[in-house]
Amino acid sequence: MSSIKSPFKFLDPYTIKDRDFFFGREEEIDRLFEMAFSTNLMLIYGPSGAGKTSLLQCGLASRFQDTDWFDIHVRWRGDINKSLKQELSKQAINPLREEMSVSQCIQSVYLDRFKPVFLIFDQFEELYILGTPEERNIFIQSVADMLELDIPFKIIFSMREEYIARLFDFEQKVPKLFENRMRIEPMNRSKVGKVIQKMTERFNIELEEPQVTINQIIDNIGSNAGIQLSYLQVYLDYLYCEYHGFYNNQMIKE
Repeated sequence: MSSIKSPFKFLDPYTIKDRDFFFGREEEIDRLFEMAFSTNLMLIYGPSGAGKTSLLQCGLASRFQDTDWFDIHVRWRGDINKSLKQELSKQAINPLREEMSVSQCIQSVYLDRFKPVFLIFDQFEELYILGTPEERNIFIQSVADMLELDIPFKIIFSMREEYIARLFDFEQKVPKLFENRMRIEPMNRSKVGKVIQKMTERFNIELEEPQVTINQIIDNIGSNAGIQLSYLQVYLDYLYCEYHGFYNNQMIKE
């Protein structure tokens, strides 16, 4: 069997390692990069499947020099406060003591690395779906305290847009929560078409009647709800593997 390794990600997000073939999000990346220099608190939201995680882990990350970006990614894992402490401990060079506050832990990590710390909370809606009121209250107070830090430090929350209204209690404690926010729109036909074109060119996939074929692909994966990027990844992966002989060693033909 061929040892060809597909470059496509299926349901996994793109990361900084994939920067050379992350296409179609230039405008959003520019806006995020500008926001990162104007505020220490950002709220990113959008529908499920819009590519928020890839936009942060690959798109935004690719704009920074290594010395200007130290990203720590946090997900809800039973308790957001414990998850945060655990991720900080993983990144610390000098061990963090149990009694240290979150703010003290971040300061310690910064002194270890001497890079601006970007604390990124992905799928943040999980705290409101699965977390407890007490857990949320502790976390919100920690965020309020973190925003008082006098070090190069940013917080980015990324979440599904239908849960935005649940942040009412958060905004009461952190009034600037909504001041720097950005909605990630689903990719339209034009952008998806450019992604397909660039991907096929990048990986030497020849399409018969390219524009006709690209439009057909978009029709196949589109729906009334828009174009799911995960479907696009699966489609392009199949195209790549068939074209390069992974399945039956024959070129794709429409």
